[in-house]
Amino acid sequence: MTETRFEFQDFVRVFALNIVLFAVFSYAFQAIPGATDLVNSLHPAVSFIFTYLIQFVVLFFPLWIFVIEKYSANLSDFGLVKVSWKKVILTIILSYISYLLIAYLITFFFFSQNVDLPGYQQQDSYIPLFGTDTLGFTVAVLVIVFIAPIIEEFFFRGFVYRVFTKTWPIWFGSIMTAILFSLIHFQFDSFLPILLLGIFLNYTYQRTGSIWTSIGFHALNNAIAFGLDVYIYFHPELLKDLELITGLLYNIHMPW
Repeated sequence: MTETRFEFQDFVRVFALNIVLFAVFSYAFQAIPGATDLVNSLHPAVSFIFTYLIQFVVLFFPLWIFVIEKYSANLSDFGLVKVSWKKVILTIILSYISYLLIAYLITFFFFSQNVDLPGYQQQDSYIPLFGTDTLGFTVAVLVIVFIAPIIEEFFFRGFVYRVFTKTWPIWFGSIMTAILFSLIHFQFDSFLPILLLGIFLNYTYQRTGSIWTSIGFHALNNAIAFGLDVYIYFHPELLKDLELITGLLYNIHMPW
């Protein structure tokens, strides 16, 4: 994996503007009369797309100004490089098995001790965010399984992780990236499982030098978690029997 051209001060500028834009949009929604009611009156999937587009602007507009334009950056600068698909698939499979094993051991240990570890219990379903009709499920699959993994990996592994591991030792840069990745979701009750996921996403990228691997890992995780979400949503009677498994897999990870 080649060293990135991006510097830590580039990250500081990007992240600072991320925060400013987030505050501006949040204030605007509260200050503009009827804005929130208008968005909430739309079909859940349409409402989600609207807010997701705003999140995309908040995340990538600063990146475009301070990094992409500054360096005339291309996709390879963000880790989108060719790599053997056999290596990608093998890394994803082995890493995901390891991820599930570690997550299971953590879940089982605290479950057996009757300790409620934040983030490893039953989570709220994502189905109501999109709706239960054809449009809702179509948008949910597209966003959760395909779009979110690409966007998040491009930003966090392709930009943040590369800058952090250039600035600090790999182990520390990986931990800091995973912490930021978890915090930025604003799902503080799920901080630990998202942190663990972030560490494994960092590893898959580091292992192959291509974010195609972390995208694949991320998409696989989201697909499994969403599939479980759908099944449990329509079969709530199984919640008790699947409590340990749902605590392990139920976290679906999307920006904010």
